[in-house]
Amino acid sequence: MESIDKLAKLHDLMKEIETCLRCYEEFEDMTEEDRIKVRDWYLRGPWFFPPDKSGVKGFFGTSDVIFVCLRPSTGAFNKATELFYELLKNTGFSNAHLTDMVKCRGKAGEISRTEVENCLPFLNKEIEILKPRIIIAVGDAVYKELKDKFHNVKKIPHYSYAYRWEKKKKLEMLLKKISKNQKDCY
Repeated sequence: MESIDKLAKLHDLMKEIETCLRCYEEFEDMTEEDRIKVRDWYLRGPWFFPPDKSGVKGFFGTSDVIFVCLRPSTGAFNKATELFYELLKNTGFSNAHLTDMVKCRGKAGEISRTEVENCLPFLNKEIEILKPRIIIAVGDAVYKELKDKFHNVKKIPHYSYAYRWEKKKKLEMLLKKISKNQKDCY
């Protein structure tokens, strides 16, 4: 029953994020509804990690593990994301919650202080809903941002690094180690 309640709260939060325009200042003379449409046309709106047929739950994961990436870049499922999902499934993290620190799409690796400040309340709500035992920062930039805000943050390299530089085994071993350590805590 508890995970159904968490899922309902995540759905409500998703709706809140989808209507946020804090970082999108263009077209202020338009109605909010039209600004959201235009923002999405320009691929600047939010994107959430989707569930997939292998069983990885993505944004709808309700376990006590959260993976936090920097931001959605294209908002498309690509080969690097497929690798990430494969590794999550193979290492026991299928029901982990996958999210981004900055919620809206933009240029990969680039975020502004304003975007972080605007989006941290959403991440805080996700953490409040899920009460994670561990937060896994995906990449250095996320780790630097979260390590002083939360006590339970671990770091892994970004999955695109593992894909581009053929470091799949290294990332898989790291995820297995984290998974084993988590199981030892139960």
